[in-house]
Amino acid sequence: MSLKKYEIKNLNVLSILEDFRYTYRDIYKPEECCELLSPGLENSADQYTSEEEMRRIIALGENHQGAAEHGYSHPIKPEHYQGTHPEEYRKTYIALDKRLKEELGLYSSALSQLYPPKGFICWHNNANASMFNVIFTWSQDGDGWFKYIEPTTGEVITIQDEKGWNMKAGFFGAYGSGDVVYHAARTNCYRMTLSYVLGHDFDYWKDMIDYITEV
Repeated sequence: MSLKKYEIKNLNVLSILEDFRYTYRDIYKPEECCELLSPGLENSADQYTSEEEMRRIIALGENHQGAAEHGYSHPIKPEHYQGTHPEEYRKTYIALDKRLKEELGLYSSALSQLYPPKGFICWHNNANASMFNVIFTWSQDGDGWFKYIEPTTGEVITIQDEKGWNMKAGFFGAYGSGDVVYHAARTNCYRMTLSYVLGHDFDYWKDMIDYITEV
């Protein structure tokens, strides 16, 4: 299997996600208080999310480690905070992260990131972290996208962001599984991504999807 876009209908889940949005857009602003990854790459989204870069990463085969090599964004997790109230910030993040994990039975947070305008994450495949996943993305006005290669057909699929909260979920396979999913994302507006993994239990993952998508 690969990735699919889903509608978030569960009001409890939406409430927690909105608390994330309020916290990291209205209270804290990671673009002002958190580390900036790759500050020299502000104008490099065209290069690192291009078809040429996609083909280069694919050609590396198993020599590609799986994680993204380049990106332009602000990590939200406490270890990247550079402001004046680190303990307060840490407790706030841990509390929000715990609420979402407990609500959905999530295994761990793979990514908590704020992408500024011109932000991106380059082509990669997460083959080093093969698990079922759920990816929540908030977009300021929908001017961004997520692209991936469907592993069974080789088709490049674009999932356009919509304003507000978006959700994708699926499985990132390991090398040799037939389910390696190459993907990249970019944005022209503020975009927050919260990515979680759930291990390898398909039924549990499917129950989680049903819980999120049913009223």
